[in-house]
Amino acid sequence: KVTINIGKLSQEIQLHKDKIRKNEEEKDRVLDELEHIDTLLRQQKDKIKKLEQRLMAQIKLLAQKDDELKQAEIVRNKILEHLKKRLRSFYLMGETGILNVTFSNKNLPEIMLFADSFQRLISYDQSVIISYRNTVKALQRAKHAQELEKEILENFINQAEEENKTLQTLREDQETLLTRIKTRKGLYQLALKEMNKAETDLNRTLARIKRREEIKKRGFQLNRGKLPAPVKGTLLLGFGEISRDGLKKGQKSRGITVATAKEAAVHAVYKGIITFAGYKRGFGNMIIIDHGFQFFTLTSRMDTILVKKGDKVKQGTLLGSTGDMATLFEPGLYFEIRHKSKVLDPLRWLKPGSYTKPHKARTVH
Repeated sequence: KVTINIGKLSQEIQLHKDKIRKNEEEKDRVLDELEHIDTLLRQQKDKIKKLEQRLMAQIKLLAQKDDELKQAEIVRNKILEHLKKRLRSFYLMGETGILNVTFSNKNLPEIMLFADSFQRLISYDQSVIISYRNTVKALQRAKHAQELEKEILENFINQAEEENKTLQTLREDQETLLTRIKTRKGLYQLALKEMNKAETDLNRTLARIKRREEIKKRGFQLNRGKLPAPVKGTLLLGFGEISRDGLKKGQKSRGITVATAKEAAVHAVYKGIITFAGYKRGFGNMIIIDHGFQFFTLTSRMDTILVKKGDKVKQGTLLGSTGDMATLFEPGLYFEIRHKSKVLDPLRWLKPGSYTKPHKARTVH
C-alpha cells in the first residue's frame, strides 16, 4: 500500500515537472512577444517625435507667413494712403485741357510735362497694387498649404498616438499574462517542492517505522545500565536486602530505597504512559509507568504528584517531589523495576554510580 502511494507521488511529481517545463516555454513565448511590442513602441515613439518636430517646424512656418501677411497689410495701408493723395491731386489737377492751359500760370510745355509725369506715377502705382495683390495671394496660398500640412501632421500624430495606446494596452496584457505565468510556475514549483518533501517524508517515515519496530523488539531492555537516577540521594536499602526498621522491618526489599533532601525532584527514568498516580495503602503516594513490552517502574513515598493517569511522559519528565510527610512511616523514596510480574534489581538498570550501596548493607542470597 505504501509502495503504491510512493508510485502515485512519483507520477504527480513528473506531471508537475512537465507543467513547469510547459510554463517555461509559454513564458519564453510571452517574453519574445513583449520584446517585439517594445520594439514597435520604440518605433512609434520615434515616429511621433519626428512628426511632432515637423509639426513644430510647420507651426513656425505658419507664424512666419502670418508675419509676412501682417507686413503686407502694413504695405497695403501705406499704398492706400499714398493712392488717396494721388487721387486727390489728380482730381484737383483734372485732365489737361484748354481751361488748364488758359488759366494756368505755367506755360504749355511745363503743363504737358507735369501731366505726362502724373500719368506715369499712376501707372507705377497700379503696378505696385498688382504686385501687392499677387504677393498677398501667394502668401495666402502658402499659408493655406501650410495649414493643410499642419492638419495632416496632427492627424498623423493622433493616429500614431492611438497606435501607441493600442500597443501599450497589448503590452500591459502581455505583462499581466507573464505575471500569471510566473505565479503559476511558482505554484507548480511549490507543489513540486511539497510533493518532493512528501515523498522524502514518506521514505523517512518508512525508515523510522522500520527502526522503531526493531527498537520495539528490544524495547526497555536496550537501556539496561543506561537509565538516569529517578532522584538525587544516598542509597539506604538495596535490592533483596532486609529492612531493619519501619513497617516492613524484616522483609526483603523488592526495589531500592533512597534517602533524599527535602522536596527533592523526582523524574521519570524512561518514557512511557502513567498507569497509576495516587495514594496506595502500604506504598503512600505512588506512580506506576508502563514503558512498553511489560516493563514497569514504580516510584512511591512521594510528597507531591504532578502527573495523572493516562499522561505520556518522556525520560526526565518531572513526576513530583519528596517530603517529610511521605516518609513518616518508612524512610526514603522507594523505586522498583518490574518485567511482567518479576522484580528486577534497579541498580543493574541505572547508570553506574547512580547510588552507592551502604557499607553495612546485608545482601540476602
